[in-house]
Amino acid sequence: MELTIRQTKLLRIIIETYAATAIPISSQDVIEKYMPDLSSATIRTEMVALEKKGYLEKTHTSSGRVPSIAGYKFYQQNILEPKINVDIKQKLERVFANRELSIDSIIDQSVEIINQSFKLPMLVSKEDNENLKRFDLIRLEDNNALILIVTSSGHINKNIIEIENETQFNDIAICIRIFNDRLIDTPISQVNQKLLAIKEVIRMVVQEYEFCIRKIVERIFDMKVISKNTKVTGTRYLTTQPEFQDIKKLNEVLDFLEDTNVWKHIAYIHDKTGKTTIAFGDELGNKNVALASTSINLSKNVKHQITLVGPTRMEYDKVQGVLDFIKCELEKMNK
Repeated sequence: MELTIRQTKLLRIIIETYAATAIPISSQDVIEKYMPDLSSATIRTEMVALEKKGYLEKTHTSSGRVPSIAGYKFYQQNILEPKINVDIKQKLERVFANRELSIDSIIDQSVEIINQSFKLPMLVSKEDNENLKRFDLIRLEDNNALILIVTSSGHINKNIIEIENETQFNDIAICIRIFNDRLIDTPISQVNQKLLAIKEVIRMVVQEYEFCIRKIVERIFDMKVISKNTKVTGTRYLTTQPEFQDIKKLNEVLDFLEDTNVWKHIAYIHDKTGKTTIAFGDELGNKNVALASTSINLSKNVKHQITLVGPTRMEYDKVQGVLDFIKCELEKMNK
């Protein structure tokens, strides 16, 4: 739905001011701070027009108006201009300049800066679309063995297995030989397809089959552990947001953060566009939530996804600006 130049400017003022203050915007607020050359009646007329088009909503607690999800979407698609705060940019640049830090450490420190700056939680996931390169078995002591899985990026996954007798250790050694024979250079995403056949081979050559399947195969081939590491930081900041003072809404957001289907949906969008993505509550199953997410492709095999989660009242221009900056700088560093 098209807007006039003045309506577009007014919608931008209301969205960006409301994001910063969390206070509904009145016509008087607009005149005093942004459009002093217009009358209060003119601003009210334009506000009513934006409300009829579905971009603003009138609150019950004041005479002001707040953006609707439709208004945020119009803003994101037609008005938003990404920008980055100078102070945040300088802090990030200092982190990027530290050549002693690994990429993972740079991302962790960058996320901490964003957490503190926006007072919102972030979800960081690392997806390794890589191959299995080696399986090693080390006897630690009489009742423990260590299984190491080495991937093509150099990542090492460690699993300590408790054993009750020498037969179980021998069975583990047999499993490791089978894995090295049949799984080396297999993409992690394809391992599950091969496990059924491998289980049948194991059944024929070990003495304690159930032990091998339960303690070794099912445990060390937990693909969520091997291929994707996900963590959430800054959830404490949710309680500082007025939208989540209600304990029910807060719990709904915490549940939302654990919903893997949401992150699969965002990852799918990234794979299609490769750009920073903003998604709103009506697309995600929680109308009180919005998120901004970017995908950082460091190699053909390794990808990080950084997602900031908050209320729909978010400073989208600044959020997208900082995510775009991190994506650009990290991908440039890794070339």
